[in-house]
Amino acid sequence: MDNNDIFESNTRSAGDQVGVFEYDGETGYFYLYDTTGKDSRKVLGAIHVLTDTPDFEEHDVAIRWDSLEQAVGLFIRDHLWAAFDLQTGTKYGGNYRSSNLPEIPEAICNVFKSK
Repeated sequence: MDNNDIFESNTRSAGDQVGVFEYDGETGYFYLYDTTGKDSRKVLGAIHVLTDTPDFEEHDVAIRWDSLEQAVGLFIRDHLWAAFDLQTGTKYGGNYRSSNLPEIPEAICNVFKSK
């Protein structure tokens, strides 16, 4: 990886799904992977987070599962910016801008607070 690249991931305790944030120096995406298939990793979903140079660094990024491990979220500077709800298959957020707040329903934000 280049010095500008950012990679952060967190695997669900069952080992079957992984939340991954990847910034390749140009664009950043939050992915949900299934690790149980033949090819070992299958992308179940992707959320565009940013295009351009981020105003954050790798240590500002965290991937967290909710307490029931039914949702996984991308946190940038402790703010939820993107999430996958595994029960409904719904994805939320993305489109990071340092001057804006994330657009994620409060109910989804709250599942990460009950940990």
